[in-house]
Amino acid sequence: MTSTSIEAEYGEINDNNRWHGVFQSIKDKCELEAKQKQFTLDESKSVSNRKYNRYRDVNPYDHSRIVLHRGDTDYINANLVKMERANRKYILTQGPLQQTVSHFWLMVWEQDSKAILMLNKLLENKQVKCHLYWPEKIGEEHRMNLTDVGLTVEYLQMEDFGNFSIRTLRLTDTESTKSREILQFHYTTWPDFGIPSSPVAFLQFLKKVRKSGALDDDVGPPVVHCSAGIGRSGTFCLVDCCLVLIEREGENKVSVQDVLLELRRFRMGLIQTVDQLLFSYQAIIEGIKRLNNPDFDDYYEKVTNAQSEEDENVDQAPPPLPPPRVDSLHGGQPAKPLPSIPTGDAEGNPVAVNGNDEPRGEENGVGSVDRPLPPLPRDNSLEKVDESQSDHDSLEDEEEDDLAEDEAEEEGSEEMNEAEKNGLDNSNDSIKSDENIDNSQEEAQLRRRKRQERQDAMAEKVREIKRKQKMSEESSPKKRRTHCRSQSKSERGKL
Repeated sequence: MTSTSIEAEYGEINDNNRWHGVFQSIKDKCELEAKQKQFTLDESKSVSNRKYNRYRDVNPYDHSRIVLHRGDTDYINANLVKMERANRKYILTQGPLQQTVSHFWLMVWEQDSKAILMLNKLLENKQVKCHLYWPEKIGEEHRMNLTDVGLTVEYLQMEDFGNFSIRTLRLTDTESTKSREILQFHYTTWPDFGIPSSPVAFLQFLKKVRKSGALDDDVGPPVVHCSAGIGRSGTFCLVDCCLVLIEREGENKVSVQDVLLELRRFRMGLIQTVDQLLFSYQAIIEGIKRLNNPDFDDYYEKVTNAQSEEDENVDQAPPPLPPPRVDSLHGGQPAKPLPSIPTGDAEGNPVAVNGNDEPRGEENGVGSVDRPLPPLPRDNSLEKVDESQSDHDSLEDEEEDDLAEDEAEEEGSEEMNEAEKNGLDNSNDSIKSDENIDNSQEEAQLRRRKRQERQDAMAEKVREIKRKQKMSEESSPKKRRTHCRSQSKSERGKL
């Protein structure tokens, strides 16, 4: 079988080790176009709105930002991202902060969204990446009351599908008493600053979202978020749009890079890393072969998530002090080993690939791939780190440290100005110098004490979020059914 045009492009980039160059070219084109078209960020940078941004350098363009129509602000860090040719619309946003949970749900209500696609965990690499924005437990008595925007959220049920889960939530407008059921598709094994375990695992998630009707044009656009709302969220939108266009127009008329450039006109920085761009190509190529196969629903892939073990032990130590602040818009961390496309084994049975590129057999197959795609060569160009950049989905915005340091500097400056106003003469310079040294030492101790207090508070916050995650999982119907079955088996054994 001959290669598809996109598969041929993938092979050519691979053979010539051009992934880093292609990724940089896309970034340069987007930045140039943003300057030429004067895409502004005024609302996100206003003094009143900066507190609603999770990261300093991930801001919504003014021309495509979502505007809220009630409550205490019309601002939320979210953009309406459109691809007219594919008849697709998405709302891409950051993971809600504690002070933006009500804004988030107001956006879901006002935009008539049927689904939320959550592509991150609440806690990743011992850092809080998203505030818990749904009730901890199932039941009306645990519903969340958002009085400032006149909404309530109730947790109805949850289904577990291995790599992801689907929650059903009821969103009610207290003024009109109207309610809507909202589906939350929560991808729980997509690692921070990484890619899913395989393209097949991702396509299973995409197909489930499509079958729910969440992407149909008779409902509002789905709300897609990770931590910053540009890396993993951009990957989802790029793959979905390209597969729609290929089905409508044919693969020879679809350019993956052009589609990404189009999407980036609505929200900055979509696709943050070289790995995410490469994975998008892999998922698109695999989607052409598998997505419309009716047997694909029966495909099984074992869940592998090395990060889960690390998160389970998060309570053992407090999180480290925040790293130096950098511009983190476009990624640039060392590339992780990439999984190959799942292929058929010698007997024609499909296999999947885990994070270490070790093939394993699967219980239910959908047929082998015609031929494996060429693996990504581990050339040095992909291993280099741009120290001026890092992934938003792995860097929390620690503004409190900056504020504390600024306040300390301002206090020192005020003391010196006051000394000048009092007209201290030269005879007192040495005495004042000793006093300044003592004050500096006291200020340094004060800053260290405040930093330790913030660190302890963060550790407590991490433990609380972990407890809520555990309670939420234990309250799911599937957990209760499993527990009941275990008890029944135990009782039968005794008889």
